[in-house]
Amino acid sequence: MGSSKQLYDQIAQATTRLAQLKAKELMAAQREAARHRETARRNEALRKSQLGALVFAAGCEELPDGEIITALLNYVAGHPDREGRARARTAGDAHLAALAAGCLPRKH
Repeated sequence: MGSSKQLYDQIAQATTRLAQLKAKELMAAQREAARHRETARRNEALRKSQLGALVFAAGCEELPDGEIITALLNYVAGHPDREGRARARTAGDAHLAALAAGCLPRKH
């Protein structure tokens, strides 16, 4: 009987250890998911900040919100093709580069 009690004790210890390892693994997965959520939240906040900076770079910070939204909606409606968007991107990148180089005034 002694050896079967010892065997049951070993099984109980192994079961306990397995439960501990699974709990540790679950906690690690939860920490990783929380890190991913926090990174996504930070990236979204950064992107919103960058978009606001673009409004200022275009000299449109004094426009009412409705006009800014309408201008963006009109752009999207009027440039569905890749070529039009590519031309707009090139012009916008050139404007930002000129601003960065100090060649353009910050206000219109």
